[in-house]
Amino acid sequence: MATDKLGELKARVAELEATIIDKDTREYFLQLPKNWLDDVERKVAPSVEMMLPLIEQQLAQAEDAVSKYGPDVRIIG
Repeated sequence: MATDKLGELKARVAELEATIIDKDTREYFLQLPKNWLDDVERKVAPSVEMMLPLIEQQLAQAEDAVSKYGPDVRIIG
């Protein structure tokens, strides 16, 4: 189960990396989920069951922004 979810989350990250045009925005939205996915894969995360929903939540925020503002969404501020 966790392996399936991990693969799904990695695919979502890859899709967002290919979709978000601005480098800084891509880094803003994806750096944390990518780091957490690495931690889960290396088995240094405190709990896979805890980390996967957090990663999913972070990716959902990025997907929502892309859905609302398109692939050229930018973080200002």
